[in-house]
Amino acid sequence: MVNKKIQAERMRKYFVEAAYNILIEQGMDKLTVRNIAKKAGYSYATIYNYFNNFDELLWAVGIKVVHNLSDVLEKHYETKKEKLKGVQLLNSVYNKYIDFFLENEKLYHFIFFKNIKTSDLKDIKTESPPNLFNLQQNIMQTFVSEGLIKEKNKEITGELLTNSINGLLSLYFSGKEGLSKKELHLKAEEYVEYLISN
Repeated sequence: MVNKKIQAERMRKYFVEAAYNILIEQGMDKLTVRNIAKKAGYSYATIYNYFNNFDELLWAVGIKVVHNLSDVLEKHYETKKEKLKGVQLLNSVYNKYIDFFLENEKLYHFIFFKNIKTSDLKDIKTESPPNLFNLQQNIMQTFVSEGLIKEKNKEITGELLTNSINGLLSLYFSGKEGLSKKELHLKAEEYVEYLISN
């Protein structure tokens, strides 16, 4: 029984990894059951032995993307937390967040624009959730300690920051504002400064 569970989890990972690689290499338009199965080296019908439906597989891919982002940001935070403090540290982490998606535009479009029917996902099997929220809130707590924001406002301030940065990224990728990468980073830093100091 244990071996079957291990085997099933291994097979799920094969398909998720195949889908992730297709997403990075070709974009989400190429994320089809047949393409994923072919990339993984199995028949497309095999996918349904390990996922209830295609949306469950796509959800698992999204979790992988967020875990990868979380790992990148946590490593960055660990290397910077002794050298930078306060707003500088928060700016550094958000700049890394922006850089991750600038280097992986297809992942950004998948996470924020791919429609996945979560109502059909009754038994989503995922690892523990990524630590993005806790990482951000640890930094926000330093602002509470410094009296820059109130304890009761640290969660909403963090949410506003993340949503603002994602809005900037959407504008950048749309090309509508003609933002350069430098301007994107500068605007993000302005948002951080404004939300923390007001």
